[in-house]
Formats: sequence, C-alpha cells, structure tokens
Amino acid sequence: MDLIYLFKSLMRRKWFIIISTLMAVLAAFLLTLEQEKLYKSVAQIATGFTMSDQVKLKEESFNIYEIDVKFNNVIEALKSPRVLGMTSYNLMLHDLENPDKAFRVLSVEDKKNNIYRQLDRAKAITILNKKYNEEQLLSSYDPEERKIQELLKIYRYDLETLRYVLYAGRVQRTDFIDIQYRSINPELSAYIVNQVCTEYLRNYESSRNQLTVQNIETLKKLVDQKRDELDAKIANIKVMGTLDVSVESSSKLEQISNFENRLADEKSLNNSALLTLQQINTRLSEMSKSNSQTSSSTSAMNTELTTLRTQMNEAYSDYVNKGGNDATLYAKYQTLKNDYKTKLTAMASAAPTTATGGNTLADLQQKKSDLELQVKSSAQNIEAYEQKIRQLNSSMGAAASRGANNLALQKEVELAQQEYESIKSRYDAAVNNKVAPMDNFHQILFGQPAVEPEPSKRLIIIALAGMSMLVFCCIAIIFLEYVDLSIKTPTQFMKVLELKLLGVVNRIHFKHIPLEQIFTDPHLKKHNTAIFRELLRKLRFEMEDSGKKIFLFTSAKPREGKSTIIKALAYSLSLSKKSVLIIDTQFPNNSLTRDFGAQPVLESFSSSVEDFHADSIKQLVTESPLPGVFVIGCEGGEYTPSEILKPGNMLEYLKTLTHQYDYILMEGAALNDRSDSKELMKYAEIIIAVISARSSVKQTDKETIIFLQNLNEKLGGAILNFVEPENIDI
Repeated sequence: MDLIYLFKSLMRRKWFIIISTLMAVLAAFLLTLEQEKLYKSVAQIATGFTMSDQVKLKEESFNIYEIDVKFNNVIEALKSPRVLGMTSYNLMLHDLENPDKAFRVLSVEDKKNNIYRQLDRAKAITILNKKYNEEQLLSSYDPEERKIQELLKIYRYDLETLRYVLYAGRVQRTDFIDIQYRSINPELSAYIVNQVCTEYLRNYESSRNQLTVQNIETLKKLVDQKRDELDAKIANIKVMGTLDVSVESSSKLEQISNFENRLADEKSLNNSALLTLQQINTRLSEMSKSNSQTSSSTSAMNTELTTLRTQMNEAYSDYVNKGGNDATLYAKYQTLKNDYKTKLTAMASAAPTTATGGNTLADLQQKKSDLELQVKSSAQNIEAYEQKIRQLNSSMGAAASRGANNLALQKEVELAQQEYESIKSRYDAAVNNKVAPMDNFHQILFGQPAVEPEPSKRLIIIALAGMSMLVFCCIAIIFLEYVDLSIKTPTQFMKVLELKLLGVVNRIHFKHIPLEQIFTDPHLKKHNTAIFRELLRKLRFEMEDSGKKIFLFTSAKPREGKSTIIKALAYSLSLSKKSVLIIDTQFPNNSLTRDFGAQPVLESFSSSVEDFHADSIKQLVTESPLPGVFVIGCEGGEYTPSEILKPGNMLEYLKTLTHQYDYILMEGAALNDRSDSKELMKYAEIIIAVISARSSVKQTDKETIIFLQNLNEKLGGAILNFVEPENIDI
C-alpha cells in the first residue's frame, strides 16, 4: 500500500485523532487530579555473595550465573508470604496497641465496616502476638483469624497490597539489595522497609539453624556408615595378607628353572644307563654260550656295594622331600654317589677279565645289576622332578590370583577412604557453619522518613496518555486500511485488475444536488461536483473518440453504480448536441425504467425485417426529462434476454436505430451472478465495465476479470466508480 495513500488516510481522519488524543489527555488530567502524595524510604541489605573475608583452602571460581540465582532467591524470599505476613502482623499490632500513633487513619467509610465495628481489639492483639512470635500465618478457615485478615485489608496491610507496593531488587553490579516502599505516611514507609529487613533476617536465621541441624544429623550418620565400611575393607586386607606377590613369583620361577635343569640331566643319565645295560645284556648272552662258569668270590663286595647304593638313594629321597633347597643333603647325596662309583670301579679292576671282552661274567652281571638299579633310581628322580615342577607351576597361578585379589581390595580401600574423607569434610563444614556462619547478611542502610514527597509525574503521565492515544489511533487506522482490501485508488486498480482504465468517477450524493444542476449551474463550484463534472467530460471524450455507438455497461458485482454512470453520461452527451437512447436491459433490477418512468415494452416488441421501420418505434420510446435523452424500458423479472426476447426483438435492429440516435446505451446485470450481460454482448459494439472503489477482489471477481480480458478489442475498458476525491490522483 502506498505511503501517500496512508498519509492521506490519516489526514482524512485528523479530527478523530485529535479529539481522541485530547480526550485521553483530559482523562489523565482528571484521574491524576486527586493523586495522593507518596513518600519513599529505602533500606539496603548486604548479602556477601560476591565478597568474603574467609580463608579458603583452594581457589574457587566466580560463577556469575550462580550469583544471579542467589540474588533472585533472596529477592523472592523478601517478598514471600512469611516475611510480608510477619511485617503485616507487626504493623497491625502497632496500630492496635498505639491508636494515637497509628500509621494509618481510617476514613469514615472504613470505620462503618462491620469487621471494624465488631472487632474485639484485645482478642485480635492476642492472636496476632501469638502468630508473630511463632512465625505462623493466619488461617482462612478459622473465623476469628479470617476477621483479622479482613481487618488487614481495611488498613491496607494485607499481603497483596504490600507485595504490590514493595520493591526489592539488586543494585546493579554490587553486593547489595534495595528495599523500597512508598506510602502517604513517611514514617510508615521507613518502618515497613526496616521491618521487612528485620523479618527476613529473623526468618533466614531460623530456617538456616533448622536446616543446619538436619544436615549435621544426616552427615553424622553418613560419616559413621562410611567409617564402618572403611574398617571392614581394611580388615579384609589384613586377613588376606600383604605378601609381595612379585617376590614370591620370582623365587618360584628360579626353583622351576633349577628343577628343569636337573630333570634334563637325570633324563640324560637314564638314557645313557639304558644303552649301557643293553650292551651288557648282549655281552652276557654271548658269554653264556661260550663259558658257563660263575664266581662267588665277589658276594661280600656285592653286599657292600648294595649297602652304598641304598644309602645313596635314601640321601637323595631326603633331599627331594626337603624341597630341593637343602645344600647339606645334596652334598651328602653327591658324596655317597662318588663312593658308590669308586667302589664299583675297584670291584671291576680287581675281577679277572675274559679273553673276549676284558670283563668276567661276574663283573658283567654286577654292572647289569647296578645299571638296572640306576635306571629305576633315575626314573624315580625324573618322576619326582616332574611332580615338583607341577607343584611350583600350580603355586605360581595361586600367587597370581591372590595378587589380583589384593589389588582389588586395595582399590576398594582407597575408594572407601576417599568417600569417608569427602563426607567427613562436609560434616566438618556443617559443624563450623553452625558455630560461625559463612553467610554475611546484614542491613547496611536503614530507612528514614522522607522529608519531601515523591514527584507526582503528572505531566509525564498526561503526555504519555496523549501520545499513547495518538499512536494507537494512527496504528488502528493504518491497520484498518491494510485489512480493507477494496480498490480505493487508480494505482491499486492497475496493480490488482490489470484492465484498461477508461476513466475515474468520484463519489457524489445526487440526493443533495440534482444531476442537471451539476452541469448547468455556473455558480456551483463545490469541489466534489466540479471534479465529477470534469471526470464525466473525460469519459464522454473517450466514448466519442472510440468511434462506436452501441455500448453495454456491465459489472462484476451488483450495486457498482452502472445506472448512475449511464444517466450522467447520457446527460453529458446530450449537452454536446448528441441524441442518446437508453435501453434498460437489466431484467432483475429495472432501475432505469423506474427512474425515467419509461414504457416497459422491450420484452413484448417483435417485428420482422420487412415490417421494421425506425419511425414505428417512436411511439415505444419515452422521452426523459433530460434533453436529447430517450429511454426504452422493460418489465423486469427473473429471466435472461435469450429466454424472454422474441425473434425480431428490438435489440436485433440496434444498428438501424444508430441512424436515428447518435449513441445507444444498455445496462447489463452483474457478471458474477447472472449470464445476462454475456447474452447481450452480441448486440453491443463495445463493453464497458463499471467497478466500485469500495469493492474488494475475490475469487469470483478474478474469474470475471479474466473473462473480460479475453474479450480483447471488444472491451473498451473499465470505469472506477465511487473514488474519494482525495484518492483520484494516487
């Protein structure tokens, strides 16, 4: 929407805006005329949130969001029902106990209240003192306490009034909170701000003590529980032992390596003895074939040799049973083993040798016996070594498992120790806070009675009222203009409809000024009528310049002003010495027939081509009061031209009538509702659409506009009717 149009729209309603603004100013003036003078008092509380003199064990970051939350909590607590309730009870007690020095003096109407008249002053003082000392609020369910609540409202000491007037807020970028109150009594304002601070500190102290006691009891139980858990885990560690598993594992690995070496040596000796025994058996087999003599001289030596071998085996068994770590037993075993070998060598050298192999049969048998004994002993040693190695490997796994259990227990002990220390520190902090509180709430500024009242700000209020009404009216008018989708200006017509604009006609009231007077009275120089006359002359020129004589006037909607346009154009054409024939073809509403009092002969006329003569219809034409303007009327009805007009009707001879009349003007029904205009188009040379500036374009209108656009050259254009004079040039 154009800014120029909005500006002109505001200017058209300038008196409405001015009167509304003046009324708002007058209302503000009257409302503030009896405004009471208010006195303000201010008190301040230091919170200690942003500063602290305490010694801290670790540096703590300054969290601005947490500080804001704390300030908001304090402000809400200052306005809480408990704090304001105690302040209210204190004020009421002051006025009841000191009626001569009461802060509020009740009006005559307030004293007529039944609650005030029936008040038991002594009983009310007793109840208020009890509630104040016990820090309890009055109950609405108790009839007596309900009366006191009503009394508080009469004195305007109730919670809603105090909360509405009281201001509590943080002083920006400081550690302080402002408490402000305004009233008609300066002493009352000072008393309330100081009492609110006192009640808040009292309420905070009692709440903090109660909460601290509860926290200490809870933390004490948690400390005892965590200490018992820690003691139980330490006891488990003591039961499992604290052996260094790594040292034990290293010792066992060394033993396993030692036994594996001995096992390898023993297997080597066993294999060597088996090979030697196999050779001796072969030699004995050969000697048994060649010589069967035996010797018994070596029996004593064999007995001694058997004794040494038995002692050697016993020493080895003792060494193995002692764990294989006793060096003394091992040395004894080696000594007996060397003696056994020495004795065996001596017996072999003392015995006679055979011719074949250098050894006697007895020597070979003795060697065979020794070797068999050695093989058995070696097998036992191998089995013992393998068993010992398996035992050591098994003990290694048990040691590793015990080590993992010890580590898990140690971690559990450390975690329990941390939990215990954390709970213990919180418990100590709670105990210390009870003895020496960490909070630093205290009142640093006490309210004083104001000497001068607060500025009334009447001028500001009155100016704001006038400005607000001015802005509201302008916004409301602009909003209504935006909501109004009607075509108000020629510019909007061209943007929305995209039709050729043949001319514009402004709005005018013919009830006040007759049509003839507009064109004939030389002294009529009113703005609207002069514009109307000149705009019609422009339309007349467009019609004459078109070279056409038969015009059909139609519209998308009814009541767009077609009849008025036809009458005005006919009269304007008659002034230029032209004869005009008006044919009323709007059957649903034959307004032209009624206005001119024409004969309704259109539907009944019928003539053949041979019988038709222009002179024959003169008796059917009605001469209008306008000079040079003639009218043919219709009866009218709910039918269309094709349904009612007979063959040979008058419209078929319009071209013949143009020899007698300069211009023929017809009016058709609205295109949105009926098909009359579409049926009449075949009789007309040119179509002119009449569109009201007060109409808005809807979907049915768009369909009609598209139909008119498709008429191409047969569409002469559109006339924008009912345009406000100030919108014509926009």
